[in-house]
Amino acid sequence: MSETDVKTKTCLEASRACLQSCEDLAGIFRALGHPARLAIIKQLAVRNEACCGEIVDHLPLAQSTVSQHLQVLKDAGLLTCDTRGRNCHYILDWDKLAQAERCSQDFWTCLNAAQPDQGQVIKKPATATGE
Repeated sequence: MSETDVKTKTCLEASRACLQSCEDLAGIFRALGHPARLAIIKQLAVRNEACCGEIVDHLPLAQSTVSQHLQVLKDAGLLTCDTRGRNCHYILDWDKLAQAERCSQDFWTCLNAAQPDQGQVIKKPATATGE
């Protein structure tokens, strides 16, 4: 395998990893993209765990609405459910949250690295009329 082939293969693997990371991050952003879900995350961070009724007591939302938001967070992998009898106790997945934080930081670092220098003047391409 030539050096060019190795570089191409490495670049493609990095692109696939980046794409997967972007898809994962987008899923997490979608899950966190509602104020009620952010409030639920904050509640669980303070309490370590809570059942739906306990969360409802701290939010101005109906139980059915909180249940739907909990399901979105659970589907995104941001929390788990520990069933105890008829109650489901929700617990934050701190590992997944840490992974989301790392992916988000990597994303912003990559964007900032691609940003032109603040002091650099970006020239507009010349137009046919010479403007």
